[in-house]
Amino acid sequence: MYRYRCNQCRTTSPAVRTRPEAEAERYRHRRRAHAGHIPDGEEIQAHIPPPRPGQPTRPIHYVAYAALAVVLALVVGFRLLA
Repeated sequence: MYRYRCNQCRTTSPAVRTRPEAEAERYRHRRRAHAGHIPDGEEIQAHIPPPRPGQPTRPIHYVAYAALAVVLALVVGFRLLA
């Protein structure tokens, strides 16, 4: 996913699926807002949508949860043996 950002206007286009679609948005914006001129600081950004609620952002969370479970199991195990 990509989006076009014009820093001069402080606007960002909605996300599109391909880079050529973002380039077309850039071309339309240049014609409409800047009379065809190239604004300073414009860019096409790769857009990664945010994760859905309740979904871990990285697989490292699974490792952290597993490590926590192991530590808790060891603590409980040592308490039972003592």
